[in-house]
Amino acid sequence: MGDEAGMDEDIFDVQTPVVIVISDARGKTATGVVEAAADQFSEDSVIIKSIGNVRNLDTVVKYLDENIEEGIPVAVFHTIVDRNLRRDIRRELDKRGVPSIDLLGPAITVLSSLTGEEPKLVVGRRVDSDVQEI
Repeated sequence: MGDEAGMDEDIFDVQTPVVIVISDARGKTATGVVEAAADQFSEDSVIIKSIGNVRNLDTVVKYLDENIEEGIPVAVFHTIVDRNLRRDIRRELDKRGVPSIDLLGPAITVLSSLTGEEPKLVVGRRVDSDVQEI
């Protein structure tokens, strides 16, 4: 019976999940999406960490090594323009068993299909959009 009580206590001793945002620019886009999603849950339901200006996989590996703790649930959201780096990051996360969401790659693919153009693949390129407030 003592073992069962200990198991029950462990259930309630779960650490706050961590969401890591990885970006090759400032990370504002991905962080905004993660914050909007997190707003649908209780306050402080996740901890959001971010790393920006990522240019290579080594930077990501080092950051993950320093910021992923055993037993704490973690997921990654990323906005990486470079296809190869995006692929390499996805492989690294898959190898670690870390769930991830590519927020930019699928959007680039859809827009490329719509426009018939090849993407410029320039990091941090921003065009003002005409957003109408209602």
